[in-house]
Amino acid sequence: MFEPLNMDGRKRSAIYHAARLSMLHERLAKKLEQVDQAADQVEQAAADLVEAAHQPAVIARG
Repeated sequence: MFEPLNMDGRKRSAIYHAARLSMLHERLAKKLEQVDQAADQVEQAAADLVEAAHQPAVIARG
């Protein structure tokens, strides 16, 4: 990306930090979306388990 400092030190540094912050923000947003999807899957699995636990037991006769 950008070098943190050069001849135009402060100006270049501000651009570097803004770009870095933007990149980190996007990475965080992506990770939060992945966590949200995983949480949805866990909730669905828990609901399926509760539903299965409330089903009457089937006894095989043979």
